[in-house]
Amino acid sequence: MSGTVHAFDLIHQTVPPLQSGVCPVFGSERFLKKLVIKTLLDSIAGDDAEFSSVQLDGPKTTWAAVNDELSMSTLFGGSGLKLVVIDDADSFVKEHRSQLEKLVENPPTDGLLILVVDSWAANTKLYKRIDKTGLQVDCDPPHIKRGKNKPPDEAKIAKWLISRARTEYDFELPMAGPAILIELTECNFGRMEQELAKLALYAADQTLDNQRIREIVGGWPAQTMWNAIDSATDGDAGVALGFLDQLLRSGEHPLALLGQMSWSLRRYAEVFELTRRDVRDGQKVDLNRALEQAGFRRWGGELDNASRRLKQLGRERVSQINRWLLDADLALKGTHSKPERGRLVLEEMFVKMSRELSPAARR
Repeated sequence: MSGTVHAFDLIHQTVPPLQSGVCPVFGSERFLKKLVIKTLLDSIAGDDAEFSSVQLDGPKTTWAAVNDELSMSTLFGGSGLKLVVIDDADSFVKEHRSQLEKLVENPPTDGLLILVVDSWAANTKLYKRIDKTGLQVDCDPPHIKRGKNKPPDEAKIAKWLISRARTEYDFELPMAGPAILIELTECNFGRMEQELAKLALYAADQTLDNQRIREIVGGWPAQTMWNAIDSATDGDAGVALGFLDQLLRSGEHPLALLGQMSWSLRRYAEVFELTRRDVRDGQKVDLNRALEQAGFRRWGGELDNASRRLKQLGRERVSQINRWLLDADLALKGTHSKPERGRLVLEEMFVKMSRELSPAARR
């Protein structure tokens, strides 16, 4: 596989797409970028015990560091492949365009450099050269041309959702199911993935028709859970528990609710990791950039709300979010698998985030 391809085509291919060289992964959908990188990693790693990979932060890394990583031998001095991923690489590409052009002309034979960028202009030398001789992956939603507008190609997205549900979650979406997912998630791929995982839980013991999908994914249950999560991260545990009680009394499964909760809370955990990396590297913390990288949007006040909620939760609690989610997932699949016991797991998580248990309150 070579040239400029869409993420859908790369993810579903069966032949290893690329073994070495330079591969830009560009576009607006961070979830698709993560899937593409995983696909590339899996395709070149195989059973190679000497394969190694490293991830660098674009705004902070240097050309010397990247060049060293690409040319560095594996631990045992063999001929294993090396994967170097530069995340958030837009500024890196702008600063080192001439070096990258030379690297594309003489690519490494045993290393793959992946540039994760938001924008990748088609009128540049880099784009044109890689389009002819290498591989670059478009991670925007597929679009169709309609005059001056480019609406999402819902037919292609629907086909992908049906395949994803079948291969990753082992259930069948009804014919109109993808259209409902696209509508209710506003075509956000990260959210659609979470909703597929949620639907798979219900599909295990019931038939999913269009009405049931709309009830599970959208309508008042989804909005009520978002309200519960917002209240919990605001520190209002009482309000959050009230919303949770409404959902559980209506028959919502605790494990399905945890899926929605996980998608939201993991963004806060990712912000913590990104800012901690800034501190570790002796750099000034850029909170807004970390929030955007974690999936919070600029519009609708999301950045301001997320910043405020991070402050309410505090560093100590945010650092434990991934552990809380893992423990909750294990409990809901084991000791607390019955809905009446599952309630306790979710309630405990909301209470842990309450304002009364914040570090400031304890002091």
